[in-house]
Amino acid sequence: MASTSASMVSPVNAAFVTTGLAPPAGHHFRHTSARQETASSGQHAPSSAMGSLATAGLATAAMVAGGAASRSRVTGVRRTERNAYKGPMVGVCLPLTEKFDPLDLGNTDAKMDRYTAVEIKHGRISMIAVMGYIFPEIFRFPGCEDFKNGLGALGSIPLEGWIQLVALIGAHEALVKPREGGMGIYDFGLGTELLEGQDGEEIERKQTVERNNGRLAMVAILGLMWQDGTFGVSPIAMLKTEGFWGPGADYFVQDIGICQGNMCALPNRKGRTSLRATDQLSEGMFIEIETYPENPEMSPAVPFLRYPKVLKGWVGGEKGFDPLGVTDALPVYLVREAELKHGRICMLATLGWVATDLGARFPGEKFQAVQNSVEAHDKMVEAGIMGPFLGALATVELYSLWLILKGFFGDIVRESGDYFVGKQFMPKDPEKENDMRLKELENGRLAMLAFSGICTQAVITGKPFPF
Repeated sequence: MASTSASMVSPVNAAFVTTGLAPPAGHHFRHTSARQETASSGQHAPSSAMGSLATAGLATAAMVAGGAASRSRVTGVRRTERNAYKGPMVGVCLPLTEKFDPLDLGNTDAKMDRYTAVEIKHGRISMIAVMGYIFPEIFRFPGCEDFKNGLGALGSIPLEGWIQLVALIGAHEALVKPREGGMGIYDFGLGTELLEGQDGEEIERKQTVERNNGRLAMVAILGLMWQDGTFGVSPIAMLKTEGFWGPGADYFVQDIGICQGNMCALPNRKGRTSLRATDQLSEGMFIEIETYPENPEMSPAVPFLRYPKVLKGWVGGEKGFDPLGVTDALPVYLVREAELKHGRICMLATLGWVATDLGARFPGEKFQAVQNSVEAHDKMVEAGIMGPFLGALATVELYSLWLILKGFFGDIVRESGDYFVGKQFMPKDPEKENDMRLKELENGRLAMLAFSGICTQAVITGKPFPF
């Protein structure tokens, strides 16, 4: 794949020309009511059946599916009437009738120009990458016959090949510039002769075709790479051995236990067909199964319920409190991770709520204008603070997810809730350390209840803390 497609990325990227003409006087391609009556025919791409049929499902897959609309802009000016224009636009086609931007990412002309260029570029690269998955099964350049296809190419291309690829793509990125007077930073001016003499409607249709095909290709390349990584072979090559539908259902269900409630049927080692009924105490990667005991150990916290044995060894597990049997269905590792994370967030949230209601504010007029904690969220949304704030939290959550999965699958030594920050403050004595962990756990549980109560009381009474 890489040998035939990656080396083609840069030059072909510049050769996509559906946006290649300099904008005519009607740059936005907004037409009269007669044009709007025939908009449905102009918004579909008869030259690409796949792109047209997949548009409804893939419009939401693009970051700003309709945000590629070419409009007259004043850089940096915030839009005051979001999605105000209802007529035909480049990149917008049924079932959508306007720019699809629910998060308002393109809230300024400069941002919209940037997202438009990013979408087009990613779409062009993805179209080339999809072709790079297909063609190595049909044709190979001389000298590339021994290279693997798909993800396997990453490990079969020699160092000198990588140097050439990086140099070629880097040279394209550094040297090839958008043409002056073009439609945007995505217009490299190559192949514009193919569009000369065509009216604005046809140019808009071809631009929409490119956008839709690029969106389809972005989804397609992700599917090809996932299937390649899952089965260890290129999906195109798998067609020859497994057919269109791929492996049978046994591949996916062979490791799923046959369980109903707490009882599971497991193969008896003494016979191939006989089964024995056992009591399953948990599910997931860490399954604890035993024959049902005559005198089961009861929970100290809830004496009429069985003690959840999967809690043994966990901080606070000696109390055996799990009346809903959550740990029978989910691994304790993940349950404790969620409990600690929610507890820590609620401890911070409780302190933040109280501090805000008592008058603590960050410097700045936008923060000083907040009257109380109840209206803080809406005020920060209006001030444009919540977007960057959520972006920062999303970055932390991605790192958190990576740590959780690494610890869950045993790739690293990690306990639930451990982010490798502040551990130097923990007592060295194991007993005292467990005591500190228990205090954090119980304080977090109290904070979850406290924050729920504070929110409820603040909204009902309409008064700040202490109400």
